[in-house]
Amino acid sequence: MIETDKIVLAELASLLLKDGQLATAQENELKRLLEKYPDAKESLRYRLANTDIQVPFDLRNTDLDQEWEILKTKYNERKITPNYRWWNGQWKVRIGVAAALLLLFTFVWIWKSYVKPINYLIPDKVYGQKNDVLPGENGAILKIKGKDDINLMNKQVDQSLSQGIEFKNGELLYAQLKTKEYNPMHTLIVPKRSTIAITLSDGTRVWVNSESELIYNANFNEKERKVRLKGEAYFEVAKDAKRPFIVEANDLSIQAIGTAFDINSYTQNAKVLLTEGRLKVNGQEKEIFIDAGNGAKMIKNQLVAFPIPDMEEATAWKDGYFYFENKTMQQILDELSRWYGIKIDSNVSLDKIRYKGGIKRDVTLAEVCNLLKDLTGYQLTIDKEKLIVTNRPKKNK
Repeated sequence: MIETDKIVLAELASLLLKDGQLATAQENELKRLLEKYPDAKESLRYRLANTDIQVPFDLRNTDLDQEWEILKTKYNERKITPNYRWWNGQWKVRIGVAAALLLLFTFVWIWKSYVKPINYLIPDKVYGQKNDVLPGENGAILKIKGKDDINLMNKQVDQSLSQGIEFKNGELLYAQLKTKEYNPMHTLIVPKRSTIAITLSDGTRVWVNSESELIYNANFNEKERKVRLKGEAYFEVAKDAKRPFIVEANDLSIQAIGTAFDINSYTQNAKVLLTEGRLKVNGQEKEIFIDAGNGAKMIKNQLVAFPIPDMEEATAWKDGYFYFENKTMQQILDELSRWYGIKIDSNVSLDKIRYKGGIKRDVTLAEVCNLLKDLTGYQLTIDKEKLIVTNRPKKNK
């Protein structure tokens, strides 16, 4: 099944479960997908069991039994509605609706049977929060063109994967494939609450941060080694004078031979921080070279180089630390959202103050909030999967 069709099918089913009905165009689209993919039940079961589909309706926070009863009631009301107008083609739409409802009941059963409950919310017995949130862990989803997705967050995944690929001690390892004719595109998707390390076929090591994506071929060609990055990753590039290593990240193209650097492309203007060696950076048809201890980014459509005040900024997350030096509250909250998988609910206008501080990433969210409360002056309240930000109440004099 085409990936886009999987997502559309799941989204339509979720909307139907929420509202009990779909617009005519949505009903027709769902009917078309069901006719196109008779095995949709199994395909969706796999998707729900192994990945996190972003739809406007969150099944995890819903009373499915209650929704089921509501939906059956609405369906029964439809059945007794007179004047179906079979003669003008409406029977096709009715069949589509009936098929959609039948499949929806299957979806609900699938969800209840296969999807595991959230297990990273825990009681807080120290800091007075409503609950606490465990930190993220190692894992990713590996997509290989023409094959089923591989869930590397599944502890039971075989250590031996496709030819030339291993998942060992939490790291994805590639060897040079013997059959060069088979060189599929690989996409490594690292969701929220996850990071992963990977060794590419040329020996280059990459640490990929939460909510990021790395796209590459199993084998590099004879002229260059090229990857595409969305999000953040730290690279230790294997030396190869004949084949430059190129990273494309939003508005920048970075070229190296044997260097170490961090690229952050969570925003449109990507930023590279070089810790070892030398880099050639291209952006907006301009090219500059930077040496270790410097960075580069686009500022007002101009590619500029700058000295890195503290090299720890480039390596902290990879080494297991939050680095809050010179970051705004919004930047700090964005990091917490990616690592703990929480939603940020800010009821106040956040200041532009640059803060200083840091803490290990293997602690629970409540401990981080306790630090930030003293560091920033904001009140941080954890409510299930939500982090609510408010101003701290002023003390009476």
